[in-house]
Amino acid sequence: MANVTARLGGRTVVAAMAAILAVGAAGPAKAGGFSTPDFGTRRCGMMAVMGKPDDLTAIFANPAGLTLQKGTNVYLTAQATFVDLGFKFYDSKGKLRGTIKDNAELKPDQSWGVLPFLAIGSDFGTKKLRGGLAIYAPNFFGAVLPKNEPTRYHLVSGFFAAVHMTGALAYEITEKFSLGAGISAVYLRQQGVQYMNDQITANPDLRWDDSEAVRAGDRKMDLMGAGWTWNWNVGLLFRPIKTLGLGFSFISGADVTLKGPLKITNSLGATQKLQQTTNFTLPFTLRAGINWEFIKDVEIGVDMFYWHYQTLQEQVMKAGVIEMRTPKNYNNAWNISAGMMYRPIPELDLMVGYQHDATPIPTSTLSLDNITRSHNGISMGARWRALKWLQVGLTYQRTWYELMNIQDSVLSPPVNGKGHGSMHHVALDLAFKVL
Repeated sequence: MANVTARLGGRTVVAAMAAILAVGAAGPAKAGGFSTPDFGTRRCGMMAVMGKPDDLTAIFANPAGLTLQKGTNVYLTAQATFVDLGFKFYDSKGKLRGTIKDNAELKPDQSWGVLPFLAIGSDFGTKKLRGGLAIYAPNFFGAVLPKNEPTRYHLVSGFFAAVHMTGALAYEITEKFSLGAGISAVYLRQQGVQYMNDQITANPDLRWDDSEAVRAGDRKMDLMGAGWTWNWNVGLLFRPIKTLGLGFSFISGADVTLKGPLKITNSLGATQKLQQTTNFTLPFTLRAGINWEFIKDVEIGVDMFYWHYQTLQEQVMKAGVIEMRTPKNYNNAWNISAGMMYRPIPELDLMVGYQHDATPIPTSTLSLDNITRSHNGISMGARWRALKWLQVGLTYQRTWYELMNIQDSVLSPPVNGKGHGSMHHVALDLAFKVL
């Protein structure tokens, strides 16, 4: 057993690290690469919030919008995301191949996202000053792929979470102009499991060979990494007239080092445990939007978001004296969305919206755990002020990926192939007026 364990070192460790790096550090993201900009009924239903951020998700979207709140309020929203994905790989002869048994499309066994947001805000009994505290996760995703299909050499299971704890203050400088700012502690955690096999590294077509001669060379790799960082945001809200709002915000970027164990287990059960560190980058974000009530009880809005993902050009993992660098070559990402709100009675808001999101991930470095492509989406939602102290919101979104056709993958094994995908998003929120 000692000799077997010794053979897990050297080239095997390097190959294992390279494979884990190829998997990347995020789950199936929805928008903007690693995060979603969609919290709250106005954003999820109307797809436009920046010009009138009138609930406590303003702490995240545009903290200046806290000045639209009165009294002390508690806000809770949660969004569930369900992914429908089908994919086939190209083999070395250019043939599309799926499952080993019947060449069906490769699909995740599970693929999910849960996006919670909990906040409290208050005017402190003043006319101008507002404050808020929130805990939320703009990325909380996971996926499980079949254990015995070709995807096992890319990903078996993956999980990524970025949890923010934010405090924000806002001040209404004049009736037309408000300014807000916040600071956040951010906790990131990633976990991933996949298999590595030297024969498959040399000949990726062996992914479809489940014979003992091939599988005996499998090594299972379990990775966990976690770390803390912080960032900040500023926002402003300008209302030149009562029916028109213009909003802007900036969220700073941050670097964080994720630390944790890397365990490698061969087919005989021998294991090697290492401590690894992986660099991770959160890009800075720019947001702007407009909201206009052009006739009584009818509003239209447009939002534009930009993520500076160009900073993520490579990912670095270190374990002891070994250092591995994997290209990411990310582009910048952007999102444009528009929507309408109609208020048929004072207690009810009805919303529809549309968005287009451009991914930062080039096809050459796209991985199965973050295979989202540029996509379009439609949404609908409603807010009901059921009681003086209670508001209820419900939204539904449907988004479609652009057709995937990858032929320039630099990963090992390559992710060249064709696929399609879509997502369903359902969100519910509750707003309580405490004082």
